[in-house]
Amino acid sequence: MATSVNAPAPENPELIIRKLDSSTTIFSVPFARMGVVPFGGRSTAIKLQDGSVWIAASHPLTPSTLTTLSEIGPIKHIVMLDAEHGMYTKQYHDAYPTAKLYFPARGIDTWRSKGWLPADESQFFAFGSGCKPGEAVADPFEASTGGEIKSADFGKAFINEDIAFLHAPTKTLIEADLLLNLPPKEQYERSTKRSSLPFLSHHMRPGTRLHQRFIYSLASKDKEGMKAAAERVAGWDFDRIIPCHGDVIDTGAKKAWLDTYAWFFDNQ
Repeated sequence: MATSVNAPAPENPELIIRKLDSSTTIFSVPFARMGVVPFGGRSTAIKLQDGSVWIAASHPLTPSTLTTLSEIGPIKHIVMLDAEHGMYTKQYHDAYPTAKLYFPARGIDTWRSKGWLPADESQFFAFGSGCKPGEAVADPFEASTGGEIKSADFGKAFINEDIAFLHAPTKTLIEADLLLNLPPKEQYERSTKRSSLPFLSHHMRPGTRLHQRFIYSLASKDKEGMKAAAERVAGWDFDRIIPCHGDVIDTGAKKAWLDTYAWFFDNQ
């Protein structure tokens, strides 16, 4: 654990840390896309059955975040959810240098260009390297977590090269830009800024026509690859979704996923 490490980011009075169950802790903060649209931001930490911690790191590593993580357990896996959610990954790796990193293909290209990759190649995993869009790749978590965590790489079939993750014991899907649940009420609970935009935010919920169109537009020309990855996720057993952007869907999450991706399932 990194109890002796100084937090690289200042304390954020708007940060909300919430324990969802004995395994799952979320870290929610305000975030506005392009400084205008309230999306919210969130990291998710999972305490695995071996006592180690898996974290999708997507917010600054503040003192309270560092303290909370140190109380949960040793960080073993640091995940970059997609190519656009790596802004704070290095903060976490600097604090937990023995943890293994997991990147989308474009994310690892960024780290390589900046000279940040660990010298030991066994300390990182690149999703999608050498794969065709939407093609399934070997799941790195099958062996390292005994299947407790599962992953589905959308690769270049999706604009941000997102990877979806399942925590099987709690039936929880964890993802970044693959599904939104706006407005982000929890992420703005401690903020004086508004959490929604009129005529937009409430139409960016799972299954709404605008949300369906938005997700469809973010897919590449390889709609078959996008469909295949979405179907892999649909085949998982989950009832909760923890999105990076918007409120947690505590139950009924499978239906939310199927409704949001109906255009891929119906139009292909």
